[in-house]
Amino acid sequence: MLSNIRVVLVGTSHPGNIGSTARAMKTMGLSNLYLAEPRVEPDGQSIALAAGASDILKNLTTVDSLQDAIADCRLVIATS
Repeated sequence: MLSNIRVVLVGTSHPGNIGSTARAMKTMGLSNLYLAEPRVEPDGQSIALAAGASDILKNLTTVDSLQDAIADCRLVIATS
């Protein structure tokens, strides 16, 4: 069931946030990370802050818009 959950970061401007998100996702058993309209790409800082969740970074999906990220989702819950 957790494989059906997708975490989407929109307009991410700090690579550390990508890594920290991956680490938190791994802790919760989540693995599907999407970057929508990212301003930066994952880098060494992302990997360092992922702390054991680099597999999530390697398998993330980058899309051009939030609409693309959630196009096939049936339920969307957002926060900021």
